[in-house]
Amino acid sequence: MKLRIFLTVFFLFITLVFPAAATGQVSIADMYANGDLCEVTIGFSEYMRNVTLSYDLMLSDRSIDSKVVRLGDVSAGNFTLITLWESELKKNIYSFSVSVFVDGELADSRQTEFVHGNQALLEFKVAGFNSDNKGAAVVISPTNIYRPSIVDMTFEIFRQDELIYFETLEDISVIQSMEKSIIWPILLDNGQQYVTVLKVRSHGSDLTSAYISIFMAEQDVEIMTDDVEIDEYGASVTLRGMSQVPFYGKVGITLSSDQNSTYFEEESEVLTFNKEDTVGFLWENITGGNYAVIISAIGNDGKILDSYETAVRITELPPAQPEQTNELSGLNIVYSITVFLAAVLLFSIKRG
Repeated sequence: MKLRIFLTVFFLFITLVFPAAATGQVSIADMYANGDLCEVTIGFSEYMRNVTLSYDLMLSDRSIDSKVVRLGDVSAGNFTLITLWESELKKNIYSFSVSVFVDGELADSRQTEFVHGNQALLEFKVAGFNSDNKGAAVVISPTNIYRPSIVDMTFEIFRQDELIYFETLEDISVIQSMEKSIIWPILLDNGQQYVTVLKVRSHGSDLTSAYISIFMAEQDVEIMTDDVEIDEYGASVTLRGMSQVPFYGKVGITLSSDQNSTYFEEESEVLTFNKEDTVGFLWENITGGNYAVIISAIGNDGKILDSYETAVRITELPPAQPEQTNELSGLNIVYSITVFLAAVLLFSIKRG
């Protein structure tokens, strides 16, 4: 009985001292916040079940915005997640905190502060930041042309609030207005919304500023009009990928005259950004005449992504004539030589 009481008290003590089994197995490695977004990197040392995040945006002791995100079961590793605030903030000092719960128990929490509306403190100006199916680009210039700055730029892309790729350009001298861009080296999902974030950190003031761009990923290809070839025998059409969403589609050609209309279709190779494929066509059962030509690049959903119009004249080809084969020509020569030799031999016999 005494041993049972001892063990009960011991395990109760352990529970009180270490209330969450996940403590030490979950850590908030990094966080960033401004008036538009908050970004948190969390490390999980092992597989966790029933993980929930709680975000709080505060002004003094007053709650401005809060969110609860249920991650469910999470594998081991680091995860970077983003959340956009829905509140429009005024110029002030705000505090942002995030808490991680595993099975309802607090595993880790962290808090930071940021000043909203302090653009005058920055040594650079971002004139524009944009992203699309291909990549992201920013136009940046110094706040004072007589005081250039050195910055680091980090481009991030998020799918369903989770970071899937980032790229950092370091030690960029901002002496005059300039553009910097990257191409996404990853494939994107058709119809998926992506959030991209640009972080610019100044070496001089050690301040980091963040900017947001949102786009919907879609298939996109271009018909290379300079490479379109069409004549009375057929056509060749070159497509170029214009998106990191893979193009699984085809090329369609419609030939139309006053009398009839004929449609041809061929599948294209899978295309991504800057990849090209040439599709060939051979006309069949086409009568002679003048035809209007419509060339279309068609996605796998039937949507026409690009089109090109031209014209062609197709002439009636004469019926094929039977040709003498080389084998018959050779036999005729052998026959002629044989007759000639026979005549010479006969003439020699008569003289003899």
